[in-house]
Formats: sequence, C-alpha cells, structure tokens
Amino acid sequence: MFKNILMNKFLLTVFFFASILASKAQQQKIPYGINTYMTPGDKLYALSKVWSEAKYNEAFFDNVGEKAWDSLYLAMIKPVMESESDNECYRLLSRYCAMLKDGHSYVYYEYNPTVTTFFDKFQIIVKPVEGRAMVSQISSKQSNWIPFGSEIVAVNGLPTSRYMEEAIMPYKSSSTKHYLNDESISGLFCSLRYDPYDITFLTPKGDKIVTHVIHDFPPDIKNDTMIPVGKEWKFVELKWYQGDVAYIAINSFNSKQVVDDFEAIFPELKERAKRLIIDIRNNSGGNTSYAAQILSRLTPDNDLVGASWYTRVHKPDQMSWGMRVNSNDTIENRENKVLFEIANHRYYEKGGESNFTFNVERERHVVPTVILIGHQTYSAAEDFLVFCDNQKHITLIGEMTAGSTGNPITWNLPYGGLLSICSKKDIYPDGREFVGVGIKPDLESHLTIDDFRKGVDTVLETALSFIKNKTVD
Repeated sequence: MFKNILMNKFLLTVFFFASILASKAQQQKIPYGINTYMTPGDKLYALSKVWSEAKYNEAFFDNVGEKAWDSLYLAMIKPVMESESDNECYRLLSRYCAMLKDGHSYVYYEYNPTVTTFFDKFQIIVKPVEGRAMVSQISSKQSNWIPFGSEIVAVNGLPTSRYMEEAIMPYKSSSTKHYLNDESISGLFCSLRYDPYDITFLTPKGDKIVTHVIHDFPPDIKNDTMIPVGKEWKFVELKWYQGDVAYIAINSFNSKQVVDDFEAIFPELKERAKRLIIDIRNNSGGNTSYAAQILSRLTPDNDLVGASWYTRVHKPDQMSWGMRVNSNDTIENRENKVLFEIANHRYYEKGGESNFTFNVERERHVVPTVILIGHQTYSAAEDFLVFCDNQKHITLIGEMTAGSTGNPITWNLPYGGLLSICSKKDIYPDGREFVGVGIKPDLESHLTIDDFRKGVDTVLETALSFIKNKTVD
C-alpha cells in the first residue's frame, strides 16, 4: 500500500508540472514545423488528459465504452511517450480521440505545418461526389493535363478508398460514416510540407494519368488561377429563379453577421418571394441562437422548440453504493438502476431545451419553403432543422446531414495542443436521435458525377421542380 501511495504522489507530481509547462507553452512562441518541445512527462500528461476528460465528460461515451477506452489508454502509453516529435504525439492523440466517434470531440495541434491543396506541379481542390474523390478545381496551367471532373482512383499505390481507410479515417473525428467519408475525401492530401504522393487520376474521357508530386508552394503555382474560378464566399447569398422563387444560401451561423446579412435582404424577400429555397448544405454551424433568429422570420410560430439535451453526471458518493449493484438488481428498481448507471459512468440528467420565444409582433414571411441539406450540414445547422420539424410549409431536400452537434469543452494541452470533448447529448423533443445518425430529408436527392461534370446542381434542380407550383395551405 505504501508503494501505491508513493506511485500516486509521483503521478500527481508529473501531472502538476506538466500542467505548468502546458500553461507556459501558451506564452512561448512556437514555430510551425516538426517540433520536439514535449518531454515524455508532457506526452503522458496529454494522453492522460484525453483519457480522463473523455471518460467523465464525453456525452456519447457509450460509442466506445469504459472497458475499451481504458484498454486503449494502456495501449497508447508506450507509442505516445516514445513518439519522436510533438507532431507525431498529437497525431497519435488525434487517433485515440477519434475512437470516441464524435465529431465534436477531437485533438488539434496548432503548429503542424500542414498542406492540403498545394503541390510542386499544381494546386488541386478535391470534392466528394457520390462517395468518390473528384477534382473540383485545379491550377489553370495544368487543367488540360488533369481536367476538371477527373477522379482520383489511387493514392500511393492503393485504391483511394483503401488509402483513406488506412491513412486518413483513423485520425478524423466523426459521428457518422457518411460525414467521415466526405471529410476524408476533402482532406485526402492533408499532410506535412514536402510529403510525397503518387496519384492516379481517371479523366472524364477515361484516360489514366499517373504523377509523382510533393507538397510545396512554388511561386508559379501559388500565383496561378484555379479552373473553374471559385465564387466569393459570403454568409448569405441571394439569387432569383422563375421570377418569384428566392434562393438563399446561408453558409454559416458562426457570426452575428449572418443575421445582419439576412435582415438586409428580408424586405426584398417579403416584397417579392412567393416561394423560398434555403441552402444550408455547406453550413458547418456556429451559434444556434443566430439560426433561430433567422428562422423566426420564416415561420408563423412565436415559440421555436429545439433539441432537448442531456449531460453525464458523476456522483462519487452514490458511485460507492452503486459498485455493489449488479445489472440483475436494476430490474423494476429505479433506485438501483440509477446507482448502477452512476457506478458505470452511464448516468445522464436532463439539462434543458434549446427553445426560443419571439415577439408576436415580429414581422414574418411564410411561404412554401424548401431547405437543401447534405452531409456538410453540421452542428448548429442541424439545430436549425430541429426547429423546422413539423413546420407544414417546410420540406427538406437533399442528403442525410452530418449527425453531429453539441457543446464542446476545451482544454489546452502542452506546447500548442487543444482537446475538445462534447459535453451534451442533443435529441429531438420527442426523443428521436439524430446525432450519430443524421437528419433525413423528406425528399432524397444527391449530386451525380455526370451533373457535377456538366456544372448542374442536381439537388437545386430537384428543389426548383418540386416547389414550382407549391402554395401555402
């Protein structure tokens, strides 16, 4: 027992000094590059921080379970402490955290000199279309060699899908498989500067192109325009179709600017729009209250009923009693069930609801409305859709959403690391789950490769056809 006391004191001392170093690291200027600031003690502290905070705070901890999480922690100690750089350490911690299968729980290293789109021969943007990696933009000087709409069929000698499974997916945090696949395609070449790649393209005409490239920033590539030319990003975009159909892309809820921009176009909508198409396919979320403020203009309801949320609760006193309770003792016994759940880190309490109330005098414009959704509709954008549930004038068209929302807690880790753990479990007010699943459209439609190559927006065309003759009941 005396040895155990000494060991506990030793570990506490290690963690105490590691936490001091973590704090000092925030004040130290750290270069972007392959860094070696972290000691083995720092690395053990960082790993242990991920393990402990997830174990007690992760809202979806059942995705991995306590036994597996503890086993993974033990298995990670040696490779993490022996990692040759801070970068490698944080990459291992990212893989560990990704095993929680929660898009809001992740490890991030600020000083990675990562490159995604630039190579020594071209710049390239990769887009997921029908689950495949397609060239959506490329440097103009190379666009005849590797045309827009080419598919990436192999990377470093492996079929693209297998390469993603082995080299990318294990390190990405995601709540659903479809979001994980799309994110892995978009980040297919996210790695360090000077990393080499062998890439095989299949052009729209069926020609195979094999090339060897490295991540770099040659001036002629950096200064080259992209084909096709990308459009300017805005919080809110407004276009008109068929004379009185307003298409509004809302690309983020991450700033009050989105509310201001929507308010700026609202008078025009009220005067002219008889039908609306709201596109949140590329909206990765932000602030749920901004989403509610916008929707309040487009619904007759004063009260917007959002997700109910639950959070895990740790009660050490009741845990001591629950350790003596087994699963058979919980049958038709509420008190024992609670004690058992507390002892096994599975006890949740309801935290509240994400509800908003607006003034009855608030000006509104209620017309037939289609909302375009997809795999990149994420977090607060999904909260927006929960508010829309049971709105008779609103129809969802597109693909399943990302299936990830919540309220993350963040902690600084030594020398530039960051840990995020999701602290609450959101569900529909009636108990339906959408985190880990996604929100299903009323009418399914997805971009096809053929339409992508033609520059046709399949989902928008579906929406325009659907809404053409719709009127408010």
